[in-house]
Amino acid sequence: MLRHRKIFIAHFLLVGGLLLFLAPANAQSQQPIEILEQQADYLFNDWLHFTVRFQSPEKIQEGFVFFQRPWDEQAWVYQGELGTDQSMQVAVTLTAENKPKPFTELTYWYRFSTDHGEIFESQSYTLYYADNRYGWQTLEKIPFTLHWYNGEVKFAEALLAAADLGGRRAKELLPLSDLEPVTIWVYDNSADVQLLADQAGFAWQAGHTDPAAGLILLSLPPGPQQSLEIQRQVPHEIAHLMLYQALGAEQYDRLPVWLIEGLASNAEIYSDPASPELLVLAEAGNTLLPFYSLCEAFPQDGSSARLAYAQAVSFVDYLFSRYGSAGLGILVDAYAQAGDCMNASVASFGKDLIGLESEWRISLSEETGPLAWLSGMPWSAILTSGIIAVLLFLAVRFLTRSKRPEHG
Repeated sequence: MLRHRKIFIAHFLLVGGLLLFLAPANAQSQQPIEILEQQADYLFNDWLHFTVRFQSPEKIQEGFVFFQRPWDEQAWVYQGELGTDQSMQVAVTLTAENKPKPFTELTYWYRFSTDHGEIFESQSYTLYYADNRYGWQTLEKIPFTLHWYNGEVKFAEALLAAADLGGRRAKELLPLSDLEPVTIWVYDNSADVQLLADQAGFAWQAGHTDPAAGLILLSLPPGPQQSLEIQRQVPHEIAHLMLYQALGAEQYDRLPVWLIEGLASNAEIYSDPASPELLVLAEAGNTLLPFYSLCEAFPQDGSSARLAYAQAVSFVDYLFSRYGSAGLGILVDAYAQAGDCMNASVASFGKDLIGLESEWRISLSEETGPLAWLSGMPWSAILTSGIIAVLLFLAVRFLTRSKRPEHG
């Protein structure tokens, strides 16, 4: 029966009266065991399986496999089942505790003890833990590596074209360097991406970028909206990644959320068509969200979040129109250095966030003008209601005429 223990590298494990150190053993057997072949296999979210064949001049008493996740200072150890042919099998059931994060690399190694009390530890090996539940197809176009499982090659080509265009649009907004290698995984349902995001420990929407890993996860279900979602999600996530690569983790984290999302959304080929109407209604109703409330996070409720995105897009577009790519780049650098959402812009523009927002609100009011109420009207609903009213009128009139008595 397999035994399982969670242990720390700095500590030791007493197994069957033997002292086994988790750190690589310095004292090995005088006649070391030779690893002939080994293999690690897995089923995503289910199990890991290790197989090793070895050659030893001495009888092996016990064997173990250790695996370590990249973010841990600890390792997991499992005792294996020794075969009569100098082999060992180790089966590991994955749980919430020991499960690796998706798309990360595990390090693992083997340890054996002989019946004379000698210890042998193998070299370290690696296993890339990706989602192997699907038959993935792959298409590469530098700097992109795309994996998808549902759709033809044309689908993948359209996605890479959107990624390339998104990168060019991001470089029009800011003086950014070329994109470093990025891997894109495309799912055809949101549930899978939500599961992966939860396991990886990051927030998820329709798409997500893990910039430190150069990784993008996308949910693109088949249907009439898929092509539009490609033009929205892909450039958005590419812009996030390029900004992160330009600044680095620490400085990227100092940027206000409204600036990060505003830049990424302005790189989109297709954006929310309701955004102009949302801005008009909010400006007319005096319900625009103050940008100081959008420094750390966007609202959680759907309607407020949608308005926050609309404002961020408009505000960044205004800043770009007024100060250009160079000016916007100076603003990004100011926030990256200072991390002060309210006052970082003062040194460069002589105005704090409230001052910049006031100018944007004036420009927004001028754009909407006295006919703002016309733009804010729900014309699609009005048109539909009008058509229904006309049809009802004609139907009633027809019935009335058909019931009219005939005169002979």
